[in-house]
Amino acid sequence: MCRYRSAAVLMLACGVVLVACTPAPQPLQTAAEAVPAAAAPATAVTEPTPVAARSECPYPEFDTFLKHFGNEIALQETATADPLLDSYIDAEAEPEPRKVESRLALADVEWPVMPDPAALAGQGREMQVSPLADGQRQVKIRTPDSSDQQTYTFAQTPCWTLVKREDESI
Repeated sequence: MCRYRSAAVLMLACGVVLVACTPAPQPLQTAAEAVPAAAAPATAVTEPTPVAARSECPYPEFDTFLKHFGNEIALQETATADPLLDSYIDAEAEPEPRKVESRLALADVEWPVMPDPAALAGQGREMQVSPLADGQRQVKIRTPDSSDQQTYTFAQTPCWTLVKREDESI
């Protein structure tokens, strides 16, 4: 009897192991979900990757984009963030001038939002483009020997987009 009791305990232990090894119940699937991947149509839509979406941008290279952005108001309207982070210096603030920041709705932006880089030299202005650590680009437009300076920040989201404008003029 003792032998059988040991065998029964062993069988009970094995039964527990077998129960623990059975797959967990799966949630019910719809008919569309139950179709195997091989049977799915080749034109199935998947989430686009940033690289694929970037190839759809009209000007994926920043230098080319900037030339067109400064010259085409229609591109400015489609490649400006809504809202646009906007700031300027309030020279009349007391006790001293201060920076005023706001989120400007696209409907409230005055176009052109940025001057044409090709026309700057004729206006006695300079432009400097700098890459930022996070992949963004900053464009500073200034008039030498004056406080006239604006900074435009662009990000790839996935196409180049103006995300911030700062007017540092006093």
